[in-house]
Amino acid sequence: MALRHFVVLVVTALLFAGLCLARVQSDTVGDAVLLMFVVPIAILAFELGLRGGIGGALVAIVLVAAWDASAPSGIGPAGYVARATAFLVLGAGIGQIVDIRDRLQGELRHTRDMSLHMIATATFDGFFRSLNPAWERVLGMPRSELLSQPFIEFVHPDDVAETSRALTNVSDGDIVNFRNRYRTADGSYRWLEWNAHCEPGASLIYATAHDVTIQQQAEVVLSRHADLLERQVLDRTYALEQARLETLHRLALAAEFRDDDSKEHTVRVGRTAGLIALELGLPTDFVAQIQEAAPLHDIGKISVSDAVLLKPGRLTSGELMQMRTHAQTGAAILSGSDSPVLQLAAEIALTHHERWDGTGYPHGLKHDAIPLAGRIVAVADVFDALTHARPYKAAWPLHQALATIHEGSGEHFDAQVVAAFERLDPVMLLELAPPEPSLWLVG
Repeated sequence: MALRHFVVLVVTALLFAGLCLARVQSDTVGDAVLLMFVVPIAILAFELGLRGGIGGALVAIVLVAAWDASAPSGIGPAGYVARATAFLVLGAGIGQIVDIRDRLQGELRHTRDMSLHMIATATFDGFFRSLNPAWERVLGMPRSELLSQPFIEFVHPDDVAETSRALTNVSDGDIVNFRNRYRTADGSYRWLEWNAHCEPGASLIYATAHDVTIQQQAEVVLSRHADLLERQVLDRTYALEQARLETLHRLALAAEFRDDDSKEHTVRVGRTAGLIALELGLPTDFVAQIQEAAPLHDIGKISVSDAVLLKPGRLTSGELMQMRTHAQTGAAILSGSDSPVLQLAAEIALTHHERWDGTGYPHGLKHDAIPLAGRIVAVADVFDALTHARPYKAAWPLHQALATIHEGSGEHFDAQVVAAFERLDPVMLLELAPPEPSLWLVG
């Protein structure tokens, strides 16, 4: 800077000397030579600010005053004051503007150098043009090294492709919160988060970055922790679901414990009901729910006395009425729950003995007034009851049971449900479902 000031002073001195020579050879004081004095004044003002502008103006005033005093016809005091004022205003005005500019540039430079953010300008050919000291503090290497190589050389190999794409896209708009890894002096990498901007048609990219390594590591830890928690929640949810299914399974067995030696009727009815629902094309959620709910259809039998429930012969009218109370009792036991499965189970318990023609119980519902789940379980329950032994009857042959179901179509049973049932493999229906409850129908 000192050398530059020296050069400027030499140039302006030569200009003043040249103007003096031109004035000596001039015949009049007011010729164009006087106007040229503004050039060295302006040069000094632009270079040295207010002091340079005023200094140049004073030199010009002294030189012009000397010439005017020796001139045959001087310009007079008024002309001299006018020229002096013009020189001073010009020098002081330009100098003050330059001082303000230099002060603002100094403040900006100081702010830039003291900033904790890494500030950079870069060219589209891949080199940094300028870097503030924060780069040295973060990466531990001199700025000269960073400026001497393409900046992509410092990017982690896994981030090069994404960084190149970001550099290509910056001309189309700002880049915000872009992250990549930069190599440090010891060979390790730090995560940087970038904002970048490029004015349309400009050749420079203006960017800021800050070190987010700790934040990145924390986010990775949190992400892994979230994944772990999610897996634990899924495991716990699965365990709770299995426990819930097991509870429903055991509750259903409680109803069959007294009149079904095999304790398998509830499982078979649930499986058969699920298969019928699947064959009817019902939603998979409903299929799963009816498979879980159907085994509870006879839960109300726990209120029926052994004398009636286990009687080997025909029931009297009074005993038959007591037996039929199990539908409403089962619905009362299961009702009032928020669980969709138990709500469906209550509906099934109440309606699985209703008949399509309206002669069933407990309410004599007919046709579509009978809920679909009740119509499905009615077929599954009767088929299983016919094909397996009970205290009061022997097991029927398969063909006889199928014929009975078919004959009941449109009277006892919904014809569409019977048609779906008859499309299933009857031999498979006789087999015991898997001992543990599951959602195998929709799995």
